[in-house]
Amino acid sequence: MSKTMSTITFEELKAKYANKLTKDVEVSCRILAKLKDGYIVDINEEWEGFIPSTHLTAEEVKQNEELKAVVLSGPDKSDRYLVSPRALKEKEIWGKLEQLKLEENSFKVTISKVIKGGAEIFIDSIRAFLPGRYIRLPGIAQENWIGQEIEVLIEEINQNERKLILNQKKAVDLEKQRKAEDTLLKLKEGDIVSAPVLRIADFGVFIDLGGIDGLIPASELSWGRYNHPKEVVKVGQEIKAVIFRVEKENQRVALSIKKLLGDPWTQIKSKVEAGMLIYGTVISEAAFGIFVELLPGIEALLHNSEIPEGSEKPKVGSTIIAKVVKLDINQKKIGLSLIDVTQEKIEGVKLQSSDESENAPLENATLSNGNGNGNNGSDYDSINIPSISLDNFALCSLENETEEALNN
Repeated sequence: MSKTMSTITFEELKAKYANKLTKDVEVSCRILAKLKDGYIVDINEEWEGFIPSTHLTAEEVKQNEELKAVVLSGPDKSDRYLVSPRALKEKEIWGKLEQLKLEENSFKVTISKVIKGGAEIFIDSIRAFLPGRYIRLPGIAQENWIGQEIEVLIEEINQNERKLILNQKKAVDLEKQRKAEDTLLKLKEGDIVSAPVLRIADFGVFIDLGGIDGLIPASELSWGRYNHPKEVVKVGQEIKAVIFRVEKENQRVALSIKKLLGDPWTQIKSKVEAGMLIYGTVISEAAFGIFVELLPGIEALLHNSEIPEGSEKPKVGSTIIAKVVKLDINQKKIGLSLIDVTQEKIEGVKLQSSDESENAPLENATLSNGNGNGNNGSDYDSINIPSISLDNFALCSLENETEEALNN
């Protein structure tokens, strides 16, 4: 306890004032008495001080133990210093915040209140402001921001002005950058990944690789024909693709579905033969004939000369059964004919679709005219044709050949 003036010698008084307390110095104190608006405390067993009630918690008063505080001002006319445990805690917090700003480290906070221009946040007793332009809470209405826990960085800090501005947008971007770097370290060419579609553009599809967006160019999306990538995939759809290029310095990853599935021409090499009856869909018309899709990525030409005289030319979108009269797998050419093929008398069987495997092997199916007879010479009553899973190619783009090349 502090000595009274009557018990202090001149030398002690001289030494005491030589060690006069200064602002912002940390001291130890103990509560002596309670006043209406605060507490009288003993400071370092040498000075008296005063702590406002608002600067001390009820728990600290109840424990009645030695308190750590910081000097705010003094001494006053009563030779007392104004000290504050709360200010000392805030000083320590400001120091930690300064360090977080210096090291550009993010930390979690909880939104306390939505105010004009943004949100109010408290870090213990320190008030911080989060401007609306720095908030990233997609899908959450403004009135529901309160109570949301978010990751932030410090945009601006000034302890003297008690100014603290936070930035969630930078924290989100920084975390995304770190995830992208981690992801790029793991990915390599040849890896097969499964990921959801994030967005679709004219030039391709972006998928989420975990911190980084991968691009499947439109030319690598499908073996089949299409006008826009949105006709092939949908946002949110989970798809598989193989990585064929990784640019770590630019943080770019290119993928392909076509390369994963393989060239459909190679897969049917031993399954389609000249003379077979085969099922297809008319997809386009030219002056010299029509093009028929047998499977996505596999197109055949039905030349005008192979359409019986007097017969109506099949329309785009119609399904037909035709005879294979020309086959060149290496040149990726198939010629079809409708001569001697009566559509009404043949019960065409579509190429089977298998949902059991994304890369199901080719299987055999029988195309029959319904009378149960086998294949005898050129009758084609029962023909073995390849059954190729349409699912295998549903996500895969045909590199178009010219009409002239197909006609030759």
